[in-house]
Amino acid sequence: MEEIKCIFCGTDSDHVVIEEHGYQGKQCAQCGLIYISPRPSLAEIVDLYGHDDAYISADSHIANAYPTRLYARHHLKIIRSFVKSGALLEIGAGAGYFLDEARKVGFSPYALEFNPIQADFMRNKLDILCEESPLDSSVFGGKHFDVVYHCDVISHLFNPVADFITINKILNDDGLLVFETGNIAEVAPMYFKYFQLFQYPDHLFFFSVDNLVDLLGRTGFKLVRVYRYPILPQLLAIGLMSRVRATIKKWILKSDTEGKHSLGDEGDGDLSGNSARPLSARTMIKHAIRNAYEYVNYLLRYKIGLITPKEGRPQTVIIVAKKQATTAGGMRPAFSAGRLP
Repeated sequence: MEEIKCIFCGTDSDHVVIEEHGYQGKQCAQCGLIYISPRPSLAEIVDLYGHDDAYISADSHIANAYPTRLYARHHLKIIRSFVKSGALLEIGAGAGYFLDEARKVGFSPYALEFNPIQADFMRNKLDILCEESPLDSSVFGGKHFDVVYHCDVISHLFNPVADFITINKILNDDGLLVFETGNIAEVAPMYFKYFQLFQYPDHLFFFSVDNLVDLLGRTGFKLVRVYRYPILPQLLAIGLMSRVRATIKKWILKSDTEGKHSLGDEGDGDLSGNSARPLSARTMIKHAIRNAYEYVNYLLRYKIGLITPKEGRPQTVIIVAKKQATTAGGMRPAFSAGRLP
C-alpha cells in the first residue's frame, strides 16, 4: 500500500468522502478529484486482473453479450459521426463485444486486455487481435490508430496522466480519443447512497468533467464534445430490482427447503451466444427476462437520462477528444507524468 497525492494539484487531502472495503476515497480541496490513498501498488493492481480477482469476473464479462453489444451500438453511432472507419484500439476490452460490433461497421479492431480468460475469448471466439500487455507505445509493433476507445476504464488506470500521454503518441494525427466514465467527483454527496458499490480497489480515481477536460489539455488533446447522461433513474431501478431479486431468491430457497424446487438445476447456460449446447425452455425464458431488464436499463441510461435534471447528479459521460497537432518541438504537457507519487 502506498500514499499518493492529487495527480493534478500535487496536494494532500484528509477529506474522506468514500469508504469501502477498507479503502478511503479522498477528495482534493482544489480540483475535486477523488482518489484512493493509501492504495495498492501497481504490481498488486496488475495481479488483480491477471488472476481474475477484479470485482467483475471474466465469466460475467463474457456472459453479458447482449447489454454490451447494445451499449456498443450506441457508442459507435457517436464515433461514426466523427470518423467512419480505420484502426480502432480498445483499452480494457473486456470480452471484445464492442470491437466485434465496431468491425461490423467498418473498423479494424485491436484489443488490450489484462485478463487472460477474456483475452483468450477474444482471440479464439471473436477472432480479434488482442495483447495482454500494459498500454505502451510499442503495442502491436508500434502501430498507430485512428481511434482509441475505452469504457469505464479511466478510473482503473494507475497513472492516468502517463497513460493519456501514451494514447496521444499511438494515435494518428487528428486521431480521436473516445471514452466513457462517471462524474462522481462533481456529484452531491447526498446521491452517494444510491450507488450499491464503488468497487474499491478496482477503481482508483473518480473524476469530474472539469478534471477530464484538464487531463485532456495537459496530455495533448483538444476537447471536441461531452455527452452527459444522468443515471439516477437507472440507479433507482437497479436498487429496486436488487430488492426484488433478493425477495425472489429468498422465496426460492424457502421452497427448495420444502422440496418444491431445485435451485440451480439447469443453470443460466451460455449467455454469450457462442455455445452449441441447446438451451432449455426455462433457461430461454430467463434469458428473455434478463435481456428485457438490460434493455430497460439501456433506455434509462441513454434515453430517459437525457431529459432528467443534471446539476449535481450522478451521470455517465462520453468524451470525444482529438489529438492536437504538435509543434516542431513536440508536445509539451503541463507537467511530467512522473509527478504522480
